[in-house]
Amino acid sequence: MKIAHMAIVSPRRNGLYETVRDLVEAERALGLDARIVNPEKDSPAAEDRGTPIADAQFAKHVDVVVNHSGMGIYEDLDKPIIHVMHGRPRSSFLLEITGKSKVYSALFSRRSDPKYRVFVTLWEEYLAHWRVILPPEKIKYIPPPVNLSEWTPSGPRGYGFHGKGGTINVVCSDPWRLDKDPYEVINAFAIFAESHPGAKFHLYGADKTRTKKAWLVLFSALNMRGGLGEVHGWVKGLDNVYRAADILVTPHRIATRSVRESLACGCSVVMGRNGYTPYHADPADPIAFADAMHKATENRRFDADHERRLARHSAEQHFDAKRTAEAFIKLSQEVLNGSL
Repeated sequence: MKIAHMAIVSPRRNGLYETVRDLVEAERALGLDARIVNPEKDSPAAEDRGTPIADAQFAKHVDVVVNHSGMGIYEDLDKPIIHVMHGRPRSSFLLEITGKSKVYSALFSRRSDPKYRVFVTLWEEYLAHWRVILPPEKIKYIPPPVNLSEWTPSGPRGYGFHGKGGTINVVCSDPWRLDKDPYEVINAFAIFAESHPGAKFHLYGADKTRTKKAWLVLFSALNMRGGLGEVHGWVKGLDNVYRAADILVTPHRIATRSVRESLACGCSVVMGRNGYTPYHADPADPIAFADAMHKATENRRFDADHERRLARHSAEQHFDAKRTAEAFIKLSQEVLNGSL
């Protein structure tokens, strides 16, 4: 079986692309001729870390297309399509409300397009939202992957946070979106730091709005308390950061890329729901979230190796790319035999 995964090629700069690459690599390991195709332009055949990036000729002869970043120049390609909805429903909704991208309208218009055989979400929590605008029988849930060979507890743990490290290093690395930013977890950290002197909050993936006055006020307040560590936009080498951190905090309830990667590196995670980590609380309740942070750091202090193994086991249990690839292969076979 030949499968083209449509994704804008952006190595180590985009979580969606890295997820697609993990999936393609796993499909190829299972014997499929799966390749990434850039929908923006007909690029020459190439590869990224051993994963092939195909040209237009390959796209014309595949059995199934998996659409991740839009069809682009391949909009008229007459192939059955599996459409993957990487975005969160409210984030996608707000993108259209604010005039940035017509995600909701595009999805709604494809509900009756015969080429679009099935719509996939990587988040079981959002099945109900998508069923409002798409035919329920055409929506499937497949768990998201992470490359367990690339993201691992084995590796350097001595990252020094450029001299801004603390007695406890708390990391937040989710990209900012219209529906979620680190505001809630920063407030929770401020409460946590009151009883944990020397703790530092390190922020990665911040967008350009971090220079706006209100954010600067929040950072200044945290800095006055002695709790502000590194603040960066998109960076490389986060595996070293995760191995050096005590915990990762996220405002999300779902297994974002940051959650999957940090757990795979053995970093304890505090998030908005259970299932992936024993440390969870509603991020909108800063006192409860700070208490979950306290439990995570106390257990880390008591037995760091155990906590590291616990986090890694969760990643292996929930995000093994092989299982994700097997689910996509099964889905592709169902599309081809007409059952979807």
